[in-house]
This record gives sequence, structure tokens and C-alpha cells, in this order.
Amino acid sequence: MPGPDADGGVFDTLLVQGGRPVAATAHVARLAASVRDVYDVHLDEADLTARVAGAAEGRALARVRVEFAPGSGVSVEATALAERPRAPWHLVVRRVPGGWGRHKWRDRSALESGDPVDSLLVDEHDHLLETGRGNVFVVSDGEVVTPPLDGRILPGVTRATVLDLLAELDIGAREGPIALAHLRAAQEVFVTNAIGGVRTVASCEAVGAWPSGPVTRAADEALEQAWGATRGDA
Repeated sequence: MPGPDADGGVFDTLLVQGGRPVAATAHVARLAASVRDVYDVHLDEADLTARVAGAAEGRALARVRVEFAPGSGVSVEATALAERPRAPWHLVVRRVPGGWGRHKWRDRSALESGDPVDSLLVDEHDHLLETGRGNVFVVSDGEVVTPPLDGRILPGVTRATVLDLLAELDIGAREGPIALAHLRAAQEVFVTNAIGGVRTVASCEAVGAWPSGPVTRAADEALEQAWGATRGDA
């Protein structure tokens, strides 16, 4: 699979509930870091956070997309949502030697698929990386494992929140390599992203199928409660 076109720019998306953006500061900081690292452009994070809040104002449920394109600068656009995508996901394995990287590239042409189908990216050694639209978590024997932040995957804002919540719930969770063979033996699999939150992975083509188990439900409930309590700046 070809890698992303870095000349196309980077973007971020975040959820709006009740007129307020979820985790706006963290999302803007991640985008600003990517713009600085890739294009040597320094964004005004306070101003951009205020623009995101302005786009969210008055919207009961929406998605805000923030983009940076070389030569065009930053754009902020809010799109109303009738509902959040919450159905179980179905994954299809795609091999990406070296991974898709730690930046959220605007070029998604090689990853596009229609919800609730998504790509499960694996490296040349058949180790899990991430999905096309989120970070992946695997539950085996009561322990949760997610691939490490080694520069090959997106450092998901929701991923970080869920790891913190699992620790608060006293559910063992760690970062570590996950072989595709390990995925086959998993008891639960879930994905996290900024709009859907925690979503069960029901199946992966030619790999296996999994139920929505107690760990996934606990992570989902904890995240929904946290987002409801700290929408503005989680």
C-alpha cells in the first residue's frame, strides 16, 4: 500500500456535544505539533482552540474538522450529526510496511472505507498498528494491550483517555506489540476514536469474530461518563 502524500496537509476531527467540543485543547495541540514538525509552521493554539469553540457553539451534536494545508493555512468546519457512529466495526487487514505515521494526513485515499467497515493496518511482520480511523485495543485473559506509540501510529487523544480510565478502573492495560496471531485468540477487540468513542470490533476478515465483552463495555461507559462531565477541555 502506498504511503500518504505529505504535501496534502494534515487534519484533526473532534466531537461536539451540547454546543461544546470534546477534548479541544488536546486535539488542537496534536494538530499544531504535526504542523510544526512537518511544515515548520507555528500555529496560535489559543486562537485555534477559540475558533473550534466558536464553530461548536449552538450545535447539539456535530463533528468539527480542522485542516492545515501548505499554502492555504488553517480551516475549521463543523458538520451536524444526526447521531454518533456507534455500531460494531468490521475490519479488513491491510499491510503497511512502516505504518501510516504519527500525523493525521489529509490524504486518506488508500484507507477509505465506509463505516462500519475499516482497515486494520499491520506491518510487514504482521504486527497490529492501528485502524484507518482509530486506535485498536485487544483484550486477552483480562488484560488490555494496545500497540505502542513508536512513531508508526497516530497518538490518539481518545486512546490516551481510555488508557487513563482503564487504570482508574483497575483494569490491567499496557502498550506492547500485538501479532495478528494474538488477535485471533483475543476475547474482545475494540477501537477508539474522537467521534465514536469506544466501539466494539465484531469481526476481522479472515482473522476472527468477537463479542462485546465486559472490558469493552466498562471502557465505553467510563469514557461516555468522562466526556459528559468534561466536554469542554478533556
